[in-house]
Amino acid sequence: LGDGVRGFSVGDRVVSNGKHAEIVSVPVNLCARVPDAVGDDAAAFAVLGAVALQGIRLAAPTLGEAVVVTGLGLLGLLTVQLLRAQGCRVMGLDYDEQKLALARRFGASTVDLGREDPLAAAKLFSRERGIDAVLITAATSSSEPVHQAAVMSRKRGRIVLVGVSGLELSRADFYEKELTFQVS
Repeated sequence: LGDGVRGFSVGDRVVSNGKHAEIVSVPVNLCARVPDAVGDDAAAFAVLGAVALQGIRLAAPTLGEAVVVTGLGLLGLLTVQLLRAQGCRVMGLDYDEQKLALARRFGASTVDLGREDPLAAAKLFSRERGIDAVLITAATSSSEPVHQAAVMSRKRGRIVLVGVSGLELSRADFYEKELTFQVS
């Protein structure tokens, strides 16, 4: 730490959204001191947790809403846990049975994309009202996750792309339901 950095002292453990290197220079608002009671193993998830939380904030879910998380990698699984802690009903979509099993342990309903129809599952999960919000945490060049999110969403539903997806959007998918689409 250089001289004049308020809130930090030499020897502090910090997390930052900076590059990975021995010496990193980032703005102070992209750094946080790691409390003494937090171990390194837990602190390592701070930035990924912040990314998941930002996606959730953009989706603005409320208590009891039906939310789908497409892609259950590390970011998706963190998103599932944060949504469950916020009181949302969560359904996770992925191809990997191990990731699906973890999502179920965290309290989510799951859909195996290799074996099940996500649109039919979303209809049942939403009690035929449509999904309130979809967070796409997958990494793919395909536009299918965005299309599926639009089809399963209720009128005025919210879709947030946290991961990476193709963006060949169907205007009709979004126009008819007045869907909100945002990239985190």
